[in-house]
Amino acid sequence: MKCSRHAWSIFFSAALWCSLLSAETIAQEQKAANKQGVVLEEITVVARKIQESLQRVPVAVTVLDGNELTEGKIFHLNELAGRVPSLTIQSHSATESEIFIRGIGSVRLIGATGDASVGTFLDEVYLSRRGAATPPLFDLERIEALRGPQGTVFGKNVVGGALSLISAKPRFETEGSVYAGFGNYGSIESGGFFTGKVTDDIAARFAIHQNKRDGYVDNIVYGEEMEDLDSVAARLSLTWNVNETTTFDLILDGSTESSNGQSRHGVDDPTIPGALTAPYLRSQDPRTNESPYDQWADKDTYGITARLEKDLGSMTLTYLSAFRSGDADIRWAQLGSTSPPALTDSVLTIPEKSEAFTQEVRLASRQDKRFRWLAGLYYLHDDTDIRIRNTAASGIPGGPLTLADALSGDWQTHQLGVSKNSAVFADASYDLSDDLTVSIGGRYTKDEKELDSDVRVLSVGRPGDFLPVAPMSANFSIGVSDSWTEFTPKASLEWRFGESQMAYISAAKGFKGGGWQGVAANAALATVVYEPETAWTNEIGVKTELFDSRLRLNVAAFYTDFKNLQVELLDDVNLVLILENASDAKIEGLEIEMEAKLSSSLTLFASGSFLDSEYENYDSAFSAADLSGNRLQRTPKEQFTVGLDFRHPMGDNMELIANLHYSHQGQIYYAPQNTNYEDSYGYLDMRIGIGSADGKWSLVAHGKNITDELYRVSIIDFAGDEWSSYAAPRTYGLTLTRNF
Repeated sequence: MKCSRHAWSIFFSAALWCSLLSAETIAQEQKAANKQGVVLEEITVVARKIQESLQRVPVAVTVLDGNELTEGKIFHLNELAGRVPSLTIQSHSATESEIFIRGIGSVRLIGATGDASVGTFLDEVYLSRRGAATPPLFDLERIEALRGPQGTVFGKNVVGGALSLISAKPRFETEGSVYAGFGNYGSIESGGFFTGKVTDDIAARFAIHQNKRDGYVDNIVYGEEMEDLDSVAARLSLTWNVNETTTFDLILDGSTESSNGQSRHGVDDPTIPGALTAPYLRSQDPRTNESPYDQWADKDTYGITARLEKDLGSMTLTYLSAFRSGDADIRWAQLGSTSPPALTDSVLTIPEKSEAFTQEVRLASRQDKRFRWLAGLYYLHDDTDIRIRNTAASGIPGGPLTLADALSGDWQTHQLGVSKNSAVFADASYDLSDDLTVSIGGRYTKDEKELDSDVRVLSVGRPGDFLPVAPMSANFSIGVSDSWTEFTPKASLEWRFGESQMAYISAAKGFKGGGWQGVAANAALATVVYEPETAWTNEIGVKTELFDSRLRLNVAAFYTDFKNLQVELLDDVNLVLILENASDAKIEGLEIEMEAKLSSSLTLFASGSFLDSEYENYDSAFSAADLSGNRLQRTPKEQFTVGLDFRHPMGDNMELIANLHYSHQGQIYYAPQNTNYEDSYGYLDMRIGIGSADGKWSLVAHGKNITDELYRVSIIDFAGDEWSSYAAPRTYGLTLTRNF
């Protein structure tokens, strides 16, 4: 708590300082600045499937500009943590991003029928297997991070929020950019884009990104570097103005990525007296791994998206069709150690293939009318083929029917999952007056799922052993199917009380379908379905721009009431992670975002969130403890970001470039039991360089986590130890960019 109070005092001091400095400085320079056009740029979003100003949308949205992402070296979803209020992202393995917004998220989606509570979209297309099918972040126009249920018009229904990745569009004017850089850990990075017209009616854009680095973890037993990366991604986009009323867009993208995987290192579990394994490891350096196995994390993605837009006069027709494929293969040691000293040296091998086909058609009225509406149909078909193999050998003393027997062996589960999601939706807005607008909408969703699962015990372990390695006890095969339907309404009231001020109040319901376990101990448990989760969120917000659009301040407060929340926790009997439905949960919070343009050279920004969450009436079937009253997993009470962007002329032809970004995250619990936790931490990113005044070139030095903060992004608590994966250490480099 002392750390939390200190962190929040820093945030509020910084925010207050920014506000006071902004007010005083802006008031003094306002008249001169207006002559120079010193204002914050207007931000346009499509959070409701229509183009509108960020400051006019009754939704809590954070927009991350594509140029800022590239310059800040943000090329992966995991790196968005710390940039958006109420957003946390951990990583359990190289293909499993665990995304939470406002305390709502999903952990380890290894089951073939599992859905995320936070949806990820690329150019309006839902990425159903976000870890295996998500390409790197490159050449994006922006990312829109929407907080709260997006169950009306936002494609596949998501209950917690959405990350909408919007790629940069082709232009008919010729332009381009290339960049190349190097850094520590042998990092080599390059990429760029080129766009221009092909004919008078067709424009094209080609973008490519390459990123390669050595590992910052050494496997001192097997003899390889881990946490390395070798990635290449490319995208070709075409825009065809068929005629004056019709536009056709086509996007083709692909990526390939390989590494030696994510590392784990054991530390003592402070919640359990005594130390079993960690003190006896060969090395106490957290940047080491001691698994005897070869490990890897490889991923290939590709997709094609077609979009047709037709102006029908009084309305606009939009048709979206897309196909996406992901092919991932990972192998990672759960404990990162030989046995002994660990009780076992379990390694998981998980190849996964997914294919998803999306169709959406919608009609939207003209947006300059008093009554405006949008309606559509949606369909998603998703096929997932996943195998999970656990190979383990225990080196501790013991014969048949002992603990050593139960921790040795080899089994595999093979799942084939089919998910079909169809929906009809509509949204309408009516201006009650020039200042007051009411909006209502709804979505009727049907989720259909099928699962075929086959489990085989390949070996019971050492000669003379009898027991398969936990949790499997015998071979079995099952085939199950189920379906769920739900209506998710949304309503909001907007009041514009000034030229650039708006307040709103809204209520929205979110829904996520059920499914079956990724790994189940026996056939009986494998056929037990976990039920859908639903949530009602009530929100009130204010969006303002002050001092002639030089200060932007947005505030949102919300309350979420959850029913049948899907929660992951350890089955104490079978020693396997399972999904079950908590009875209820509630989350309430406050979010603040501020940006101030103090001068033509200096912009300050700050954002923060405070969340209060707890499980209600949660008596778990798989845990001996009553979990009611505990905080939701992966949900910090507080987090904030402060920073600045500085660009100042140097002579007639050059400018100084600087950016500073500090992020803080409060303590989180890794599981509903609220035992294992990650303490509060903060990290600092910055860059400084020079560039031409006309923006044609720049040379910038950059650093991430420059204070070399050591913090974890995932743990496995097992037998008195926490087998931990750590965030990247201090990284730095130099990048040259040429624009034309």
